[in-house]
This record gives sequence, structure tokens and C-alpha cells, in this order.
Amino acid sequence: MTSVFLAWDPVWPEAWQPDYQAAAAIAADAGFFRAVWDVASAEDGPEPGSDAWFVVPGERPGLAGHGVVVSAPYGVADPETADGWVRLVDIDIDVLLPLDELVLLEDLPPEIAGLCPEAGAAAVLDQALSGELRRAWSRNASPEPSGGLLPGSLPQPAVRWSLTSRWEHDPGARRVCLAHHGPACSACGFDPEAVFGPDGAGVLQVHHIVPPSLLSDGYELDPVTDLVPLCPTCHAVSHRGFPDPFTPAELRRLLASRDVPLHDAVLRGTLPSPEQLEAEADARRLLGFKGRRSGPAD
Repeated sequence: MTSVFLAWDPVWPEAWQPDYQAAAAIAADAGFFRAVWDVASAEDGPEPGSDAWFVVPGERPGLAGHGVVVSAPYGVADPETADGWVRLVDIDIDVLLPLDELVLLEDLPPEIAGLCPEAGAAAVLDQALSGELRRAWSRNASPEPSGGLLPGSLPQPAVRWSLTSRWEHDPGARRVCLAHHGPACSACGFDPEAVFGPDGAGVLQVHHIVPPSLLSDGYELDPVTDLVPLCPTCHAVSHRGFPDPFTPAELRRLLASRDVPLHDAVLRGTLPSPEQLEAEADARRLLGFKGRRSGPAD
């Protein structure tokens, strides 16, 4: 199946409603953002189910996000155009990267980067180039912090869309948690980035110590005392606990009962340095967290 390449300039006010930052936030919060896009410059498509790739032009143009075309092209009257109408499609956008984390076009295959359309325009990619673009996106885009599927990393026929309930994760709280506790699993001590290098970055997850069933409407999250980092395996096992999830200490006891050796980070233990504590305080202040500032870990 083909895909469509769409260019949009963040400073062009007519291109989006709401603006880029708001659309990115909606997509992150709700799972997708429904957009209507003018594809008059794409003569042969796109067809429903096609991938839609967004690129931000400029001095250092970059791939900005992914979506799925969910309608056939349709015409809408517009007296301001030469033909008196525009050709539109509906697109469900599932991810928009922060503007400082774009996948630069210089990191894409030249035959794809050369097809980048002007702002407000569109270009259709054939099946072969669509596959190349997907592979380049999967290699260069930052993975989901929660360990979930990166939108656009698989062809649409391999993906099933469904409506789910999920426990929301605040990326700011995650950053504070990892800044305080460090980049290793609090149960087994596994440090993905230390083992795999940059490809392991972002794999570590954060676990809520207080069971969600005990949270009230007035609950205020403290990222240092309420959250701990866990690797995906320990995080999954923690939620096998009943009625409440296993704590990191309980997970360590489970590992010890099976004579499973822990990684060095757990065996050694660490205390936050004054610089780490200061960085934690700065992160709290910048992100607006008002919980108490903790001392060194026990």
C-alpha cells in the first residue's frame, strides 16, 4: 500500500486547528488526533488505510509524526481556490514528536528526502519507498517510554486498533523518578542502556507504588516517593500480585527464592550525589511538582 508525505510549517497558522503543540498533546493523551488535510497536490491518492507521514520543513527539515488516512478523498467548496474547491482526507494522527526531537531528513534515504514537499503540499510514496521510510522511522524515532508500540513502526495490516482504558503516565514525573532513583530496575538491577547502549534508552518503565485502588481525587503525585523504575519484565510480574502489586522488595525475594542473581546496581546500592539531588530539585521546580523534597535513599 502507498503512503502519503505531508509537509507542514508550525508557524503557518492556517495549517492546523489546534496548533502543533496542542495536537501533539491531544494525540499523546487520547491516542490519536483527527485532522482534516488538503491533498489536492497528491494526484493519485491517498487511499483509506494509507500511512500518513508528517515532515516539518525549514533549515533542518525533519520527520515529525505519523498517522493513518481514514477516509477517501472528498471535495469541499472553497471560493478562494482557482478551481472553487479543495480535496481533503481525514487523518487520525497517532504521534507527533517534540519539535526538538524530529528525525532529520538527512538521516533518511536520499530518494525519500528528495520527495519532501513544500509546506502545505503532499506527495504519495509507492510501496517500496513506504517500507524504506517505515524502517528509517523505526530506527531513528525515540521509543515509547512506556515500552509500547511506536506508532508507524509496523504496517497497518499488522496493527489492530482498539479502544482501551489505561493508567496515564506523566513523562515529567517519569523524568524526576529516574533522575532520583537512577536508570536501573529497582527489583533486579538491570540497566538497559548500560547493557545495550543508546538502543536501550527509554526501555525502563516506572511503577506506581501506591495501588491505584487506594488513590483519591485529591491525590498529589510525588515522583520520588510514589514511583520506582522497573524493567518491563519485573513491571509485568509486579502486577501479577493480588490484591495489590508486588513491591520491588517482594520481587527481589521472589528472585532470591529461585536463586536468580541480581544485577550489580541492586547488589551495590547507591546514594544520590549532591549534584543528583540538586538536579532533582531543579526538575521538580521546572515541572511544577510541589511534593516534599526527599533526602538520600535508604
